[in-house]
Amino acid sequence: MFRPNHLKAVIAAGKPALGVWLQLGEPSIAEIASLAGYDFLILDNEHGPASLPATVHSMRAAQAGNATVLVRVPGQDPDYMKRVLDAGAEAIMVPMVENAEQARAVVAACKYPPAGRRGYSAPTVRASGYGADPDYAAKANDTLFICVQIESDTAADNAQEIAAVDGVDLVFIGVADLSGSIGLMGQPGRPEVDAQIRKAEAGVRAAGKPLGTIPRPGHSLVDLAGEGYQLLAGTADSGALRAAFVADVAAFAPAKRKG
Repeated sequence: MFRPNHLKAVIAAGKPALGVWLQLGEPSIAEIASLAGYDFLILDNEHGPASLPATVHSMRAAQAGNATVLVRVPGQDPDYMKRVLDAGAEAIMVPMVENAEQARAVVAACKYPPAGRRGYSAPTVRASGYGADPDYAAKANDTLFICVQIESDTAADNAQEIAAVDGVDLVFIGVADLSGSIGLMGQPGRPEVDAQIRKAEAGVRAAGKPLGTIPRPGHSLVDLAGEGYQLLAGTADSGALRAAFVADVAAFAPAKRKG
């Protein structure tokens, strides 16, 4: 059922938004994270085991709090984007966008005509409350938040043209894959990677669009917010759980040694 897009409002106000990566596909984790106060949840369908039905359950669970549901789709398949949007995604993240042509295709897949070519079945889909919101289709184009990812040296070169595409709300610089694209996988702190990041930043800012990213060496989430980034996510559910479990086991280790 339609609700105001909290994330879009935060970005429009020029404020930073904090999110979390949910890769395990577990609705209870989405519920906990939303209640914890995150601005948005990235339901990650690119990495991890989440199916579309599990993603829908996570969307329902997220509505326990105010967090906006941002679904990262596996790729640029317009049919998958349509299904995710019909299922109720309030925001969408599309990986590996290399040029303006691909960015325009993403927007077209996500918007109803005349702004795009998203197929219409509004009265029957979850996004409209299965027809309970008769105005859903009229509002959908304006309320949806579209984020595209720059994740290669080629995309960094095309950053301004990608960001300038009408309908792209924010550009997310994926520093991990960007580093890999220049032969430095897993080394986002290297000066060569930083140069690519700065090139992408300059292009996006020249187009007047906001930026998102993840932390990297020397740039915490707080640092990045200070640099003007607005959509920020560093923690992943699997990593957070592992860290908590490892700490719990370590805290109990003295008891085992005494035994």
